[in-house]
Formats: sequence, C-alpha cells, structure tokens
Amino acid sequence: MRQILVNTRTTEKRIAVLDGKKVLDFNLFRPTETVQPGQIYLAQIEKIDRKIQACFVSLGNEKAFLHLDDIPEEAERHQGARLLVEVTRMGTKTKLPLVTGMIEISGETLVYIFGKSYFSVSKRIPDGRKKELIQSIKPHLEEAEAVILRSRAETSSAESILAELEEKRRFLADLRFQSRKRKKPGLLVDQKNLLTRQVERFKQHYGISEVVSDGAFALATRQSNSQTLFTDYGVETELERCLKEFIHVDSGASLVIEKTEAMWVIDVNSGHFSATSDKPETVFRVNQSVLSEIIRQLRLRQISGFIVIDFIGGMTETQHEKLEAEMEKLVQKELMTTQIAGFSKSGLMQLTRKKKEVSLLEQVTETCPSCGGTGHVKTAISVAYELERELSALKDVEQAVIIVTEAVLDQFLELETAFNIQVDWEIADEPVPFYQIRRIFS
Repeated sequence: MRQILVNTRTTEKRIAVLDGKKVLDFNLFRPTETVQPGQIYLAQIEKIDRKIQACFVSLGNEKAFLHLDDIPEEAERHQGARLLVEVTRMGTKTKLPLVTGMIEISGETLVYIFGKSYFSVSKRIPDGRKKELIQSIKPHLEEAEAVILRSRAETSSAESILAELEEKRRFLADLRFQSRKRKKPGLLVDQKNLLTRQVERFKQHYGISEVVSDGAFALATRQSNSQTLFTDYGVETELERCLKEFIHVDSGASLVIEKTEAMWVIDVNSGHFSATSDKPETVFRVNQSVLSEIIRQLRLRQISGFIVIDFIGGMTETQHEKLEAEMEKLVQKELMTTQIAGFSKSGLMQLTRKKKEVSLLEQVTETCPSCGGTGHVKTAISVAYELERELSALKDVEQAVIIVTEAVLDQFLELETAFNIQVDWEIADEPVPFYQIRRIFS
C-alpha cells in the first residue's frame, strides 16, 4: 500500500512517499530568504555576455544567470531591459541561481509555458486518446504558447482543459500587469504553497490517495496524533542512511555513493551476492539487481547534475545493452527529468539529472572542521612526529605546557626522544589526534 506522510508539526516541513515499508521519495522545506525554484520575479538585465550567449540579471536582492535562448522573442534583450523570469535552479556556493524567461505555470491537467511554441502529451495517455486531445486542444494555442498535457487530461473533457488554459493565461496577464506597476526588480510570486504543490505532484505521479499528516494539512486524508510520525514509519532511519556513502542492497550487493565537485560517482560492489558458475552472467545479475536501488537513492538524496555509475566489469556487449535498456525504462518513470548518455569506452554509465535544488547532503550537512571535507585526518603517529619536530626546533626554552590527545602522547613517548625541556602534559578528550603547545617558559 502506497501512502504519503507529511510532517508539519515543526518549523521544517517534510514529505515522504512510502510503498509499504520502503521509502520511495522525499522532500523537505525550510524557511529561507534565498531564491527558490518556482518563484517568479521581475528581473532587470545588468550585463550581456555574447560569448557564452547568456546574461546576468538582478532579481532585487540577488543576482541570477539567464541563457539568452530562454528569453521570449517578444522580450527586449539589452542592458537595463526588464522581463518576467522564473527560478529553475537554486544557487550554490559557486553558481548563481538559474532563471528562465519561459514562465511555466502548472495546473491539474496541463502545464502552461509562455515564450515557446510546442504541444506535448503525457506518455501515459494511450495513443487513441492522445490524438483526440491533440485535435481538440492544439488549435487553441496562440503564438509563443506551449502546453504539456498531464496524465489527468486523459479523463478530463476538452472544455475543462481549455478552461484551465484560459485560467493560466489570465494568471500570466495579471503578473504582467503587476510587473508594469513595479519600479524595481523583485519577487512577484512566492511559492508559499510549495509543500501543498509537492504533495499534489507526488499524489499524481505515484497514484496515491492516502495522505497522513501529523498536523493540520488541507490535503490530509488522515491525521495522526503521533509526535514522531517519521520515526514510527521508519523514515528517519532511511534518511540517516542517505547521508552515508555505503549502502547495502537487498540482493546482497552494495553501493558506494560519493559526491565530487563536478559530479556524483556510484560504485557497484558484489558484496554477498550469491554467484553462479558463469562469470559474465553473475556480473550481469549483480549489476541488474542494483538498478532500482540506484534510482531510488537518486530520488531520496536529491542527486542531480552529472552522474557516473561504475558497474562491475566483465559483462558481454549484449549484457551492456540490456542493462542500459532496463535503466532507460526506469528513468522514463521518474518525476525528475533523467537522461542516460550511455556507457563510456571504459565501461562507465553516464547519466544527467535535472538540477533544481541542492542535494540532501548539502542541505543538512556542512564540511567537517577536522578533516576539511577530505574524509581523512592525520594518524596519531604522524602528529607525534610533528610534535617531535616542533619541540626540537625550540631554543632557550626550559619548560612547556602541551595539550595532547592520549593516542598522540602514547606514540610520542614511544619515540623516546630526549629533550632538555620539562614538559607538563594536559590530556584532551578529543576523537581527532592533535597537540597544542599552550605555553613555553624560558
């Protein structure tokens, strides 16, 4: 049984999609003043760079990056020009937020986009019904209008779909009216209802009707009195696993998921997978067994950008093709746009996943002050050697007070180095090996 859990009791709001006891998807929302995906701004072009075919715009309190191809043809494209933009990707430490002039307005049966001309229908709608919708809806589109019909359009009448189209047009016209009254760039549409909108997307995408909330929530079909809703359903444990690099898969195989500056890397290991006598077939079965878990981890960890998967080597060319075809079927079902670039010559599968917000890892963790983000600290013996060198370099010193961890002190004493210095040791109860020469007396 699939259901959606909504944690609204505290300041941070969270949503989890469950299939039985397995967590399929997750999202969290925190109060923030930073630019968020879905917000619509009146922006002003500050600088145009023709070499990269992009421009930098002011949103009021923040700057953003805009590709020239994402500006509607009717809009002006010069320094100082003002236009409506929608945020498509959050900013990071190294990148500005990304915006587009192609305003996208989502509805129950369609997604309305102004600034480009095309018509698309959900792949979930049967071909017969798809042709009917194209014939009845497409002729009503005006210039520079695009419509994507959602799966719900299959059971909706042409009249109701057209009524919703007209509603989205009026919404955009009202935004333009508001923008003309503004003297400075700034926020026009704040997605305060992002939580509700995301629950609606999850309900539609996963075909779920039951929504369980631990607080007041309009879309809830059942309200729980639990103070620890996510703990009761095992979601907290799953989220903790998503912050770790090593993941066990039910088949006995395992995954190692690491983030680098440029990409995400996923390494597949056989682990305790039971083998057969045929090596290529065994390798293929191991790799095949982790596909759905890889996709699930991409969702839960909110991984996006460029992704490389290092499957176990030893498969035949036919097995490579079959594995890629199975992965293609899985990504086509994803809510977030995910594309497979195929296998590289070295056997690495390459994927790209649309980026809208930072990953879960970046949202809830920060760089370790001890290791500086490397994941490694110096050993106790290495620190003891450093202490030995620093003490041997001291001149005209009779006494020193040194703070040191017990492991470093043990290693230092085993060196049996002779110094003409009286040392008073202070033991620090710290997990990371270190020392500090606090005071010296001449």
